[in-house]
Amino acid sequence: MKKLYAISSLLLFVFFHQDAMAQGKVLDKTSYVGALDASASSDWTAGWTNWDPKNSNYKDADDTLTLNGMRTSLPVPGELRIGSNLTLDNSKTYLLSGIIVVESGATLRIPEGTIIRALANLNSTPKNYACIVVERGGKIEITGSSKQPVVFTSAKPVGQRDRGDWGGILIAGKSWHNLNDATFSNVQMEGFNNVTFDPTLAKFGGNQPADNSGIIKYVRIEFAGLAFEANKEINALTLGAVGSATELHHVQCSYSNDDSFEWFGGTVNSKYLIAFKGTDDDFDTDNGYSGISQFGIAVRDSAYYDLTYSLASGASTSEGFESDNEATGTANVQPYTNAIFSNFTMIGPVPVGTKYTDLNSAARAAFRRGARIRRNSSLRVVNSIFMGYRNFLMVDGDSSLRNTNDPDLLTLLKSGSVDIANRQLFFNNNLIVNTTAAFNSNTDTTANGLVEVARAAGSQNKLTLLDQWVRQSGCLANNINPVNFDAGTVLVNPVASSTTPDFKPVAGSPALRGAEFDCNPVLKNFISSVDEINHAQQSTAYPNPVNGGIVFFGKTVVSAGLFDQNGRLIQWEVDSDHMNVESVPTGIYFLKTEGLVQKILITQ
Repeated sequence: MKKLYAISSLLLFVFFHQDAMAQGKVLDKTSYVGALDASASSDWTAGWTNWDPKNSNYKDADDTLTLNGMRTSLPVPGELRIGSNLTLDNSKTYLLSGIIVVESGATLRIPEGTIIRALANLNSTPKNYACIVVERGGKIEITGSSKQPVVFTSAKPVGQRDRGDWGGILIAGKSWHNLNDATFSNVQMEGFNNVTFDPTLAKFGGNQPADNSGIIKYVRIEFAGLAFEANKEINALTLGAVGSATELHHVQCSYSNDDSFEWFGGTVNSKYLIAFKGTDDDFDTDNGYSGISQFGIAVRDSAYYDLTYSLASGASTSEGFESDNEATGTANVQPYTNAIFSNFTMIGPVPVGTKYTDLNSAARAAFRRGARIRRNSSLRVVNSIFMGYRNFLMVDGDSSLRNTNDPDLLTLLKSGSVDIANRQLFFNNNLIVNTTAAFNSNTDTTANGLVEVARAAGSQNKLTLLDQWVRQSGCLANNINPVNFDAGTVLVNPVASSTTPDFKPVAGSPALRGAEFDCNPVLKNFISSVDEINHAQQSTAYPNPVNGGIVFFGKTVVSAGLFDQNGRLIQWEVDSDHMNVESVPTGIYFLKTEGLVQKILITQ
């Protein structure tokens, strides 16, 4: 067993919480808020996206066997298991039916330009769930390109495609989550308990935060999201405890019948995500997810919302971000949900130039917030744009209100033991436009056009203080209503009905100023310049080299980043007093915390 050395003379515990290992440079410093700058040459949506998949002419499937899980000759009809490496042929168009399971030790490779058409049928015997499940230890390598993306879409013809035509892609990893299971390993993705022919399918979790489930890049996932049973739909892309060595970027999920993206725990990082006209939530984080995501776009259409919104029980409204720690909101269930989302452009259901009251009654009831943070989550959403919502931020419940660490709010909260010193929710440096055109009421004491709180004793006071917290001044201030909510004031063409939307800022847009990476205590240690690295102090660690773990000066720090010699963030911690580096290769690294960069030698 390795010896553990430290920066301070404090002893290290043997068990650590290690957050996301990164693929290359995780976080880029920008001068703009939102997903894009004004330059067409840097538009990362160009070439591979599709804003009108309902009317796209895709080739009919000419391979109906390779991904056919409904063949009666299979050992378990309804399920096709891939037990060895399989590479698809991009000259073919595949028909996907049944559950395609990538087993542990196997890799499913899907090269650029491949088209896969899928169609579910829950009335068949056995049921045709039409989805891909990557089991723990298995891998999927979807390697599209900007000119030839991989496309998963409906097998229906033009004019007949719609949300929920097939299941989606589900990846089960070996990273951490906080579901009620001491071994992390026996938790099954929701809905799969209804798959009677394989009760062990789609279980996720483990103790390997740097687990690798493969590559997902330059891919479109269209018309997915299937209701396996009431209130247990699967999403377009579901990530269950996926580890940080997994590569995830340039993914567009369109017309999902549930969430576009959902993370159940895990440590995977991502970039360049698009949620287009989804049904429920755009980005849903649960059960201790702690990755970093940068550059994303969400577009809502007032005609597409969760149809359960009006149910007496199990109702679900459609949000931009929805975030839980775990289902009961218990105070100290770890790992915490403390994911970071930076540079997202969130376009709500209220069209530019209109008001929330212009929506029909169903849309007014079904669509709610740009971000709903609840059940003890400490989500961090920064440097982003929010336009066209009923309310922009809801902090739902006292547990998440505590995580704001606002001293005035804390005096209004229910008593109870909770560790707030190591928890902090961030909603900062965001551009918010149209609160005056959003929801406003003289009688509702829980919501205004900007913020919303859960209904509870003292709601009016909580609402007032939460409003003040969001409107704070200084370097972390949100930029609220600097321009009118009209066409051409912020973005070029953020219109949901357009087949050629353009989310770049217009000339003079407030989006082109206001990003903040140095002041925000969560972000400032996740970017390090070459100059900082060149002038790094020699390590004050003793003994030196470091082998196993690092203690942060005997105290908890808000954030700490470990960089390689090229300035790439390779590992990070938030709200912690230590960092486990057992899985970091031998070499010279640079630790940035408390605004100080130090040279560290790590050995195996």
